[in-house]
Amino acid sequence: MEVGKEINQPNFKENLTRSLEIMKETNGQFNIFVKPLIDFWGFGDYDKRNLLAKDSLSVDSVLNCIKSYEEFTRETSVGCMQLDFSAIAKGYGVDQVASLLNRMNYERYMVEIGGEVFCKGKNAAEVFWRLGIEEPNENSRSIFEVIQLENRAMATSGNYRNFKILDNGQKVVHIINPSSGYPEISNLLSASIVAENCMSADAYATACMVMGVDTCSDFLLNHPELEGYLIYSDEAGQLKVKQTKGFEEMIVE
Repeated sequence: MEVGKEINQPNFKENLTRSLEIMKETNGQFNIFVKPLIDFWGFGDYDKRNLLAKDSLSVDSVLNCIKSYEEFTRETSVGCMQLDFSAIAKGYGVDQVASLLNRMNYERYMVEIGGEVFCKGKNAAEVFWRLGIEEPNENSRSIFEVIQLENRAMATSGNYRNFKILDNGQKVVHIINPSSGYPEISNLLSASIVAENCMSADAYATACMVMGVDTCSDFLLNHPELEGYLIYSDEAGQLKVKQTKGFEEMIVE
């Protein structure tokens, strides 16, 4: 989305305001200005145009379109600057549906959009809603862990299914590092974040995938309002987990 007349729309402003806050908190690891890079690597609007084949474009030239929080708030502009709310909008949609259900006085519900979830109350079996965290495997689907969620939101981000194979056979993942301009290469395979609202959980999960295991773990220690569950591969290729104490307490044995 390009910055324009939509700036006065309430939904747009809510997404923009929260996105800029999280951009600042994560030192730009979450970045809503990455759309030109997403298009460049074939995950956006120009997927069928194979922009990588264009000699006139390079990662460095596309990076010129990525504007920082400070530059944006000073109202500087670049012709190619675009916004991408894809890493927060699904969570925002979940929150909007949950808000509607609250206004209708529903005491128990689960709202899910594209894997992002908010749960309130207990289910029909009179237990708190249970959610599965998938094993990060691109070839099959299986549950790696089960948690119960009480009046909170959870979002998961991962690299193991959303990827592209370039003409040269190279595999690139959809998590783009806004600093380098390249798909993030990391042993972190999946990040699940629990927060008070789903738009925050959605954005922080994406930011953690850019940060990597250690940086994300430190970030979570400094943000006690968040709980996190990180699945990564060790040097031997075995799946390992790092999690916050609060997340561990939500796991169903």
